[in-house]
Amino acid sequence: MNVITTKAFVMKSFPWKERHKLLHLLTPELGLITALAPASERMKSDIRGATQLFSLSEFVLTEKQGRYSVRSAFVIESFVPFYNDFERLTAVSHASEVFTDVARHDEPNRTLFDLWAYSVYEISVSEYPVFIARMATLRLMVEIGLTPYLDSCVRCHSHVNVPYRFSFSEGGLLCEREEFRQTQAELTILSPDALALLRHIATAPHKKLFRFYASSNTRSEASDFADRWLEERMEKRYNRLTFLDENSTFLID
Repeated sequence: MNVITTKAFVMKSFPWKERHKLLHLLTPELGLITALAPASERMKSDIRGATQLFSLSEFVLTEKQGRYSVRSAFVIESFVPFYNDFERLTAVSHASEVFTDVARHDEPNRTLFDLWAYSVYEISVSEYPVFIARMATLRLMVEIGLTPYLDSCVRCHSHVNVPYRFSFSEGGLLCEREEFRQTQAELTILSPDALALLRHIATAPHKKLFRFYASSNTRSEASDFADRWLEERMEKRYNRLTFLDENSTFLID
């Protein structure tokens, strides 16, 4: 039996038998693992707080034949704002679902852990948590090699001019040459501000990823782009943000 000490984010939590929990933990070295947290649902459990959803904790795990169990744990950051704000909770739940999908099918990747760390913090403090969640998932697509081609024409690599035409089927910008326009049935026009923001999200270092200003129109345009890029590349419909999109007045005090 091996004993492992690691920091981890609790990405998912499931009740298991009598007052136990199964946790999906995102770790820097092991990637996404499943661990049993014995008796963690009991009120007097020493690990109850450390195993709460979305918490960052330090875990001491035992491992035997690829199965992990929590021996002890303490909380590093519990991200209390998620439990006092429905919008933040929905935003982080959406981002967590996407990150978990990627981590489940990917090799252990420290970059994923670091990106999640910056993203979950920003979602917890930002004035626009849903927008941040969407930009975080767009950057995640970049990190796993599903990068939109935003610098020049995806076909001929020539310079592109306003209006900026983006083809989701081809995965990038298209220049204005007549033959290219004629063979492309569907184009999405990106404003200069939206394109600049998308380029920033795709290339900025993690520490500066969410350090930008964007108008309401630019945020809306970038959000639509990120949602479509995510769902087409992941071949999955993500529905957690649908309620917020359809009931925006619900969140206004």
